[in-house]
Amino acid sequence: MTDDVRSEDQPLPPCSIPASCQISFRGIPEGIEWQEKFIAIVQKVVEASGRYMNLSNLDGITIGLDYDDAIASVDLGYDSTIAKQYTNQDGLVGVGKALRVRRDGEVKMHVVLKGSVLLGLVEHELETDEFWAAANFIAHELGHVQTAGWFEAHSPGIMLEPHQGDWATSTLRETAHIIWEEYAACRLSALVSQGTLVTDSYVQGLETSLDGAVDRARASIKEFRTHGDVARLLVETGRETAMPLKMAAYLMGHLEGIDEAVDLEERCEMASDLTQHFDALLGALRDAWESRVSWDGLASLDPIVEVIVDALRTVGIEVTLTEVPPGSRVDVPYRAETLPNGEADMAIIRMRQALGLEP
Repeated sequence: MTDDVRSEDQPLPPCSIPASCQISFRGIPEGIEWQEKFIAIVQKVVEASGRYMNLSNLDGITIGLDYDDAIASVDLGYDSTIAKQYTNQDGLVGVGKALRVRRDGEVKMHVVLKGSVLLGLVEHELETDEFWAAANFIAHELGHVQTAGWFEAHSPGIMLEPHQGDWATSTLRETAHIIWEEYAACRLSALVSQGTLVTDSYVQGLETSLDGAVDRARASIKEFRTHGDVARLLVETGRETAMPLKMAAYLMGHLEGIDEAVDLEERCEMASDLTQHFDALLGALRDAWESRVSWDGLASLDPIVEVIVDALRTVGIEVTLTEVPPGSRVDVPYRAETLPNGEADMAIIRMRQALGLEP
């Protein structure tokens, strides 16, 4: 952990992990020389994390060299077609996931980790940045366990209930919650790091997510001009727009956790129209952190939703959210960058507007 977490004569706090919690290792070949050391170090990192995070709602941890197999092995305790999905787009691939599971009527968390990203625990010595970067992967997913505990305390059961009310509002609130959780988990797990490797990985992730995101979102809008499916439009443009916001939240949370300035522009090469929304995002995330134990469901994340709506406006769609029937409205104004033939189409539209043939 980073320096000055505790003084030498300060006793360790008790570990919050329940005795029933088990760590399962899948796919490690029998007899491999690093097996015992790997298992022992993982257990120590988990135990140490349980001393400064509240992990009393941890159901178990599954670590597998085959990530898909590890995720598939977890019994959710309910049926879901989306709970086990993970990031795999545009060069960003998930390596860890905290799954909500139902056990004896309670919502608990089960952490799944890709074993290969943890091998730095046995390939590098304790004093190295590489060791702590691997340890941070574990601590990050355990951070999600604590954030879920906060949520279940103030809004029990909501996350496993079907969506209710306006579809667009529900979709964007869920997106806002994903962004918030990454910020909070990074802020909590930042203590389990050393050097700059973790920070650098989040910088790279942000730069990768920004590269081409606006163009991809606008390509989805061009396709909408043909297919006309508003729900598909919101999902596709929302995915491309929210990913950079989520990756920015990772970096913001980590920097705040290690008590460094949140200077994204200085750390990243960010030539994107979406970066103008980062200041508002940071403010909304900080406010949510300050009130994290007293929310009223996902509605408490509406300031983050507003940032997402503003970012969607930047790429070319106008979302007006309302819970009043007939519900939210999505408009797609004519703009050269979101028309199939660009300025040529826009010139025709302007001419037709001048003649009173277009609204």
